[in-house]
Amino acid sequence: MTRTFDLGQSFGIMQGRLSTQTERGYQAFPWETWQEEFCLAADRGIEHIEWVLDTWRLEENPILSETNDLIQCIQEAGVKVVSVCADYLMDRPLEVSDPDSWTVLGRLTGAMQEIGAKWLVIPCVDHSSLRTVPAQTRFVKAADQLCRKLVGTDIRVSVEADLGPAEFAALLSELDSDFFGVNYDIGNSAYLGYSHMEEFNAYGNRISLVHIKDRILGGGSVPLGNGNADIAGVIDHLREIKFNGPVTMQAFRDVQGINVLDEQLSWLAAKLEASA
Repeated sequence: MTRTFDLGQSFGIMQGRLSTQTERGYQAFPWETWQEEFCLAADRGIEHIEWVLDTWRLEENPILSETNDLIQCIQEAGVKVVSVCADYLMDRPLEVSDPDSWTVLGRLTGAMQEIGAKWLVIPCVDHSSLRTVPAQTRFVKAADQLCRKLVGTDIRVSVEADLGPAEFAALLSELDSDFFGVNYDIGNSAYLGYSHMEEFNAYGNRISLVHIKDRILGGGSVPLGNGNADIAGVIDHLREIKFNGPVTMQAFRDVQGINVLDEQLSWLAAKLEASA
């Protein structure tokens, strides 16, 4: 079977990118359109959706409250949910001593097993940034506890951080490689001015999931090809190392909705064909 976007083990889309941006923010769970997004993804040859679990109406999010409806959408559209982006943890970082946070995480990992999602993405940015020693110490302690909770499951954690290559590699050395990998975000690295070659050299063997987007150095997201991200270079490198994890479009969105996504999918398809 010929894949529409032949990159990684599975090519997907971040939830919400198939819908018009709302006043709730740039990346937010699409309450009105989440079911429709599965069909829209299937029509475009997209193989998976990365689920978004954010703080707003957390307990009502369908992955926690309507798991059977979600399973039905997956089966009918043939589009999987292979990963969950735990955006709520940007507002409330995991703490060993915070029982409420662990209760939510337990419910989430249980639901992930029901729907077949294997990657839990933890974004360590904003309020959860790991740029200080106390923040890193907190995270390592929480990671040890999380490992114990994941024993016996096939769920693994993919960490996104705003650390430089050497700093991130040092942190990863303290995290169990059987459970923890890296969520590599092409756009965020461009925003921070990091070299993808230095990053891959530092921790490329720990990269388990890739986000595709473009950003301006020190600025916001822009349509693919309009920022400072070397997307073609990263694609070539992923193919060189035979990367076999999920690749997820987390690209620019605006009030145009799906039109701006389709333009970027066409741009990416051309890049993939050129590098094949």
